[in-house]
Amino acid sequence: MKWARKNSATGRPSAQASAEMIPSRRLQAALQPGQPAPTAAALEKLAHALRDEGMSQAALYRLFQAEHARSDLDELRLEALAETMDLVWGGGWAKGHALFEQELSQARLDSE
Repeated sequence: MKWARKNSATGRPSAQASAEMIPSRRLQAALQPGQPAPTAAALEKLAHALRDEGMSQAALYRLFQAEHARSDLDELRLEALAETMDLVWGGGWAKGHALFEQELSQARLDSE
């Protein structure tokens, strides 16, 4: 497990370390209803960051898929999520901009 960086003043994990540890909260924060809807580019940037921090392709897809299934999201948020999910899945869906080299498959998604 990755050890959290601590704030030197409080001794508690820093906000950055906490954010790195909880990808679902980072995505939920980007999708908050009280804020302007994120663009697909903003969610793609988050997906790149999570990938670069070591999240697997299947885990990243499931994270975005779980948020896409929420019933309280508006059309703009759902569309941005769907576009980012295409990039995570890869292959023809990503139109040359896949986040991972190998296209995800349903079999791999189910097994990981």
